[in-house]
Amino acid sequence: MMLESVPRWVRVSAVVLGVGIGSEVLYELYLGWRSFCEQRRARQRATSHINEVYFTNERSTLANAPGTTMASFTTEHVSRIVALLDRARVSVNLGMYIITVSSIGDALLQAANRGVRVRVVGCSSMAYSTGSQMTRLANAGIPVRFDRKESAYLMHHKFCLIDTDWFCPRCYHEEKMRRKGFCCDTVFDKRSGSASAVQCVDDGSRCVRCDPQQKKEVEMRKLKVTATEPLPIGGLLITGSTNWTMQAMSGNWDNMVMTSMPELTTPFQLEFQRLWREFGQHPLLITPAAIGGDRQ
Repeated sequence: MMLESVPRWVRVSAVVLGVGIGSEVLYELYLGWRSFCEQRRARQRATSHINEVYFTNERSTLANAPGTTMASFTTEHVSRIVALLDRARVSVNLGMYIITVSSIGDALLQAANRGVRVRVVGCSSMAYSTGSQMTRLANAGIPVRFDRKESAYLMHHKFCLIDTDWFCPRCYHEEKMRRKGFCCDTVFDKRSGSASAVQCVDDGSRCVRCDPQQKKEVEMRKLKVTATEPLPIGGLLITGSTNWTMQAMSGNWDNMVMTSMPELTTPFQLEFQRLWREFGQHPLLITPAAIGGDRQ
């Protein structure tokens, strides 16, 4: 009886308003549920491991097949590397003797442009080789460090770490002690033949290993739903005998291993940080006249 006394337009307005509010609430619940499901799927993917092996010359026999071009098997390995670099969200730490593949250089620059911390360690003998991407990266503001140009030895590593955790000095010290029983890195002066220990100085900084808040923030960034799938939460290692050149990717008998197993990513992370610290004492850029470029 009381409802009948309420004007019809008021009742209609109330129904319309109720339906509108209800549909908005349901839509927000739907968005929340979809976001939760996407985050859960992202975490499931991020907690799974990647373990892949490639042999770069294996596809070379395809060149004899009718209608098969060199590009069809050359780009397969390059595309895989670029796709993984495109999934980087936090960092790329690259130790590579020589890089000449321009599409990989593009991927590194794009990673830096979207806020990924990119660091590169290279060999001074190859810094100015034909097609080298090292100077291109350095000129774009990406830090690139080399061994001493006077050295008779090579920085011959070929590995890349994507979204692995950077150790603060304290955690670096603890991890080295756990793995080797000693920590202080020994730096050899190749010219004099002498060696000196480099102390791990605790500068008060912290990392995801010892700072829960920083760990939470980094994990949220790694798991953020984007157009590309997240990498495994502990990061990824690409290594093997392959230099990042088109010849190595297509013709040479070379190999690449891609793994997210921490038993392998962690030692390489320690090695990169050791090189990064040691090479940080050397000139960042090397004059072209000082480059030999003929050492293998």
